[in-house]
Amino acid sequence: MFGIGKKEKSANTSQKNSDERKFVSELSYNVRNPLNTICGITEITRKNLMNGCDTDTLLSYVDILSDAATELQQTIDHFFEKFESGNYDAGAGEEKREVNENILKNLRVMVVEDSSVSQMIAKELLESRGAIVTLCDSGKEAVDMFNGSISGTFDVILMDINMPGMDGYEATDAIRSGGHAQGASVPIIAMTAEALPDDIQNALKAGMNGHISKPVTADKIISAIKRVL
Repeated sequence: MFGIGKKEKSANTSQKNSDERKFVSELSYNVRNPLNTICGITEITRKNLMNGCDTDTLLSYVDILSDAATELQQTIDHFFEKFESGNYDAGAGEEKREVNENILKNLRVMVVEDSSVSQMIAKELLESRGAIVTLCDSGKEAVDMFNGSISGTFDVILMDINMPGMDGYEATDAIRSGGHAQGASVPIIAMTAEALPDDIQNALKAGMNGHISKPVTADKIISAIKRVL
Protein backbone atom coordinates (compact mmCIF):
# COMPACT_ATOMS: atom_id res chain seq x y z
CA MET A 1 0.00 0.00 0.00
CA PHE A 2 1.34 3.39 -0.91
CA GLY A 3 1.33 6.14 1.69
CA ILE A 4 0.78 9.82 1.12
CA GLY A 5 3.94 11.45 -0.19
CA LYS A 6 5.74 14.17 1.70
CA LYS A 7 4.87 16.77 -0.89
CA GLU A 8 1.19 15.88 -0.71
CA LYS A 9 1.26 15.98 3.09
CA SER A 10 2.96 19.35 2.96
CA ALA A 11 0.39 20.67 0.49
CA ASN A 12 -2.48 19.42 2.66
CA THR A 13 -0.96 21.00 5.75
CA SER A 14 -0.39 24.27 3.93
CA GLN A 15 -3.99 24.33 2.69
CA LYS A 16 -5.31 23.60 6.17
CA ASN A 17 -3.22 26.39 7.66
CA SER A 18 -4.46 28.75 4.96
CA ASP A 19 -8.09 27.81 5.64
CA GLU A 20 -7.59 28.30 9.36
CA ARG A 21 -6.04 31.73 8.84
CA LYS A 22 -8.98 32.75 6.65
CA PHE A 23 -11.35 31.39 9.28
CA VAL A 24 -9.72 33.44 12.05
CA SER A 25 -9.54 36.50 9.79
CA GLU A 26 -13.24 36.35 8.96
CA LEU A 27 -14.12 35.69 12.59
CA SER A 28 -12.13 38.73 13.69
CA TYR A 29 -13.78 40.91 11.06
CA ASN A 30 -17.33 39.82 11.88
CA VAL A 31 -16.82 40.11 15.63
CA ARG A 32 -15.33 43.59 15.48
CA ASN A 33 -18.34 45.23 13.80
CA PRO A 34 -20.90 44.63 16.57
CA LEU A 35 -18.19 44.91 19.20
CA ASN A 36 -17.28 48.38 17.95
CA THR A 37 -20.94 49.35 18.19
CA ILE A 38 -21.13 48.07 21.76
CA CYS A 39 -17.96 49.89 22.80
CA GLY A 40 -18.94 53.11 21.06
CA ILE A 41 -22.48 53.27 22.40
CA THR A 42 -21.26 52.32 25.89
CA GLU A 43 -18.93 55.31 25.87
CA ILE A 44 -21.68 57.59 24.54
CA THR A 45 -24.07 56.33 27.21
CA ARG A 46 -21.52 56.96 29.95
CA LYS A 47 -21.03 60.57 28.83
CA ASN A 48 -24.76 61.16 28.56
CA LEU A 49 -25.42 59.69 31.99
CA MET A 50 -22.95 62.17 33.45
CA ASN A 51 -24.79 64.99 31.66
CA GLY A 52 -28.28 63.92 32.78
CA CYS A 53 -29.50 62.28 29.57
CA ASP A 54 -33.26 61.78 29.21
CA THR A 55 -34.79 58.32 29.61
CA ASP A 56 -35.94 57.91 26.00
CA THR A 57 -32.44 58.54 24.66
CA LEU A 58 -30.93 56.14 27.18
CA LEU A 59 -33.45 53.49 26.18
CA SER A 60 -32.50 53.93 22.53
CA TYR A 61 -28.88 53.33 23.52
CA VAL A 62 -29.89 50.19 25.40
CA ASP A 63 -31.78 48.94 22.33
CA ILE A 64 -28.70 49.45 20.14
CA LEU A 65 -26.49 47.69 22.68
CA SER A 66 -28.93 44.78 22.92
CA ASP A 67 -29.14 44.31 19.16
CA ALA A 68 -25.36 44.55 18.76
CA ALA A 69 -24.83 42.04 21.57
CA THR A 70 -27.29 39.64 19.92
CA GLU A 71 -25.51 39.99 16.59
CA LEU A 72 -22.17 39.35 18.30
CA GLN A 73 -23.50 36.25 20.06
CA GLN A 74 -24.92 34.87 16.81
CA THR A 75 -21.62 35.46 15.04
CA ILE A 76 -19.66 33.68 17.75
CA ASP A 77 -22.09 30.74 17.79
CA HIS A 78 -21.88 30.47 13.99
CA PHE A 79 -18.10 30.36 13.96
CA PHE A 80 -17.86 27.91 16.83
CA GLU A 81 -20.10 25.58 14.83
CA LYS A 82 -17.76 25.92 11.85
CA PHE A 83 -14.74 25.34 14.08
CA GLU A 84 -16.21 22.23 15.69
CA SER A 85 -17.13 20.80 12.30
CA GLY A 86 -13.64 21.49 10.95
CA ASN A 87 -15.11 23.51 8.10
CA TYR A 88 -12.83 26.51 7.82
CA ASP A 89 -14.08 27.60 4.42
CA ALA A 90 -14.46 31.29 5.18
CA GLY A 91 -14.36 32.58 1.64
CA ALA A 92 -12.02 35.31 0.52
CA GLY A 93 -11.95 37.20 3.80
CA GLU A 94 -9.05 39.49 2.96
CA GLU A 95 -10.54 40.34 -0.44
CA LYS A 96 -13.91 41.04 1.17
CA ARG A 97 -12.37 43.47 3.64
CA GLU A 98 -10.50 45.29 0.91
CA VAL A 99 -13.69 45.70 -1.12
CA ASN A 100 -15.60 46.84 1.96
CA GLU A 101 -12.94 49.40 2.82
CA ASN A 102 -12.90 50.89 -0.67
CA ILE A 103 -16.52 50.85 -1.84
CA LEU A 104 -17.54 53.84 0.29
CA LYS A 105 -14.46 55.94 -0.44
CA ASN A 106 -15.55 59.42 -1.57
CA LEU A 107 -19.16 58.19 -1.93
CA ARG A 108 -21.52 61.14 -1.37
CA VAL A 109 -24.25 59.93 0.98
CA MET A 110 -27.29 61.76 2.27
CA VAL A 111 -28.52 60.31 5.58
CA VAL A 112 -32.13 61.22 6.37
CA GLU A 113 -32.80 60.43 10.01
CA ASP A 114 -34.67 62.27 12.77
CA SER A 115 -32.82 60.46 15.58
CA SER A 116 -29.55 62.15 16.53
CA VAL A 117 -28.23 58.82 17.87
CA SER A 118 -28.94 57.02 14.61
CA GLN A 119 -27.43 59.94 12.73
CA MET A 120 -24.29 59.70 14.81
CA ILE A 121 -23.88 55.97 14.26
CA ALA A 122 -24.55 56.11 10.52
CA LYS A 123 -22.20 59.08 10.11
CA GLU A 124 -19.40 57.31 11.97
CA LEU A 125 -19.83 54.04 10.06
CA LEU A 126 -19.83 55.84 6.72
CA GLU A 127 -17.11 58.42 7.32
CA SER A 128 -14.75 55.89 8.88
CA ARG A 129 -14.81 54.12 5.51
CA GLY A 130 -14.25 57.23 3.44
CA ALA A 131 -17.78 58.37 2.60
CA ILE A 132 -18.79 62.04 2.47
CA VAL A 133 -21.92 62.39 4.61
CA THR A 134 -24.67 64.99 4.63
CA LEU A 135 -27.23 64.72 7.45
CA CYS A 136 -30.90 65.69 7.22
CA ASP A 137 -33.21 65.77 10.23
CA SER A 138 -36.47 65.32 8.33
CA GLY A 139 -38.03 64.16 5.11
CA LYS A 140 -38.89 67.71 4.08
CA GLU A 141 -35.33 68.90 4.66
CA ALA A 142 -34.05 66.02 2.53
CA VAL A 143 -36.44 66.80 -0.33
CA ASP A 144 -35.61 70.53 -0.27
CA MET A 145 -31.89 69.85 -0.12
CA PHE A 146 -31.92 67.27 -2.90
CA ASN A 147 -34.17 69.24 -5.25
CA GLY A 148 -32.04 72.32 -4.70
CA SER A 149 -28.76 70.55 -5.39
CA ILE A 150 -26.85 70.33 -8.65
CA SER A 151 -26.72 66.99 -10.43
CA GLY A 152 -24.12 64.65 -8.94
CA THR A 153 -24.18 66.13 -5.44
CA PHE A 154 -25.42 62.85 -3.95
CA ASP A 155 -24.61 59.28 -4.99
CA VAL A 156 -27.05 57.54 -2.64
CA ILE A 157 -29.67 58.40 -0.01
CA LEU A 158 -30.23 56.45 3.20
CA MET A 159 -33.82 57.17 4.22
CA ASP A 160 -35.50 56.57 7.57
CA ILE A 161 -39.20 55.68 7.34
CA ASN A 162 -40.86 56.80 10.55
CA MET A 163 -40.25 60.53 10.81
CA PRO A 164 -42.58 63.28 12.01
CA GLY A 165 -44.17 65.38 9.30
CA MET A 166 -43.07 63.98 5.96
CA ASP A 167 -42.15 60.31 6.41
CA GLY A 168 -39.66 58.34 4.34
CA TYR A 169 -42.23 57.10 1.84
CA GLU A 170 -43.52 60.61 1.18
CA ALA A 171 -40.01 62.02 0.93
CA THR A 172 -39.05 59.35 -1.59
CA ASP A 173 -42.13 60.09 -3.69
CA ALA A 174 -41.35 63.82 -3.58
CA ILE A 175 -37.78 63.20 -4.73
CA ARG A 176 -38.88 60.85 -7.51
CA SER A 177 -41.46 63.32 -8.82
CA GLY A 178 -39.65 66.57 -8.07
CA GLY A 179 -38.19 67.18 -11.50
CA HIS A 180 -34.53 66.96 -10.47
CA ALA A 181 -32.24 65.48 -13.14
CA GLN A 182 -31.36 62.61 -10.77
CA GLY A 183 -34.73 62.36 -9.08
CA ALA A 184 -35.80 59.21 -10.84
CA SER A 185 -32.44 57.48 -10.69
CA VAL A 186 -30.67 58.35 -7.43
CA PRO A 187 -30.52 55.18 -5.28
CA ILE A 188 -32.66 55.51 -2.15
CA ILE A 189 -32.28 52.87 0.56
CA ALA A 190 -34.69 52.53 3.47
CA MET A 191 -32.89 52.51 6.82
CA THR A 192 -35.46 51.53 9.40
CA ALA A 193 -36.38 49.37 12.36
CA GLU A 194 -39.33 48.06 10.31
CA ALA A 195 -37.85 44.81 9.02
CA LEU A 196 -40.77 42.47 8.25
CA PRO A 197 -41.13 41.18 4.66
CA ASP A 198 -44.12 43.49 4.13
CA ASP A 199 -42.04 46.46 5.28
CA ILE A 200 -39.35 45.65 2.72
CA GLN A 201 -41.93 45.33 -0.04
CA ASN A 202 -43.56 48.62 1.01
CA ALA A 203 -40.21 50.37 0.71
CA LEU A 204 -39.68 48.99 -2.79
CA LYS A 205 -43.22 49.88 -3.83
CA ALA A 206 -42.64 53.43 -2.60
CA GLY A 207 -39.79 53.82 -5.08
CA MET A 208 -36.85 52.86 -2.90
CA ASN A 209 -34.10 50.61 -4.22
CA GLY A 210 -33.17 48.69 -1.08
CA HIS A 211 -33.68 48.18 2.64
CA ILE A 212 -31.42 48.19 5.71
CA SER A 213 -32.81 47.03 9.04
CA LYS A 214 -31.73 48.72 12.25
CA PRO A 215 -29.43 48.51 14.07
CA VAL A 216 -27.28 49.45 11.12
CA THR A 217 -23.81 47.98 10.70
CA ALA A 218 -21.07 48.64 8.19
CA ASP A 219 -21.75 45.28 6.54
CA LYS A 220 -25.44 46.05 6.11
CA ILE A 221 -24.75 49.46 4.61
CA ILE A 222 -22.04 48.20 2.28
CA SER A 223 -24.10 45.23 1.10
CA ALA A 224 -27.13 47.42 0.40
CA ILE A 225 -25.07 50.03 -1.44
CA LYS A 226 -23.28 47.40 -3.52
CA ARG A 227 -26.64 46.12 -4.69
CA VAL A 228 -27.89 49.48 -5.91
CA LEU A 229 -24.79 51.06 -7.43
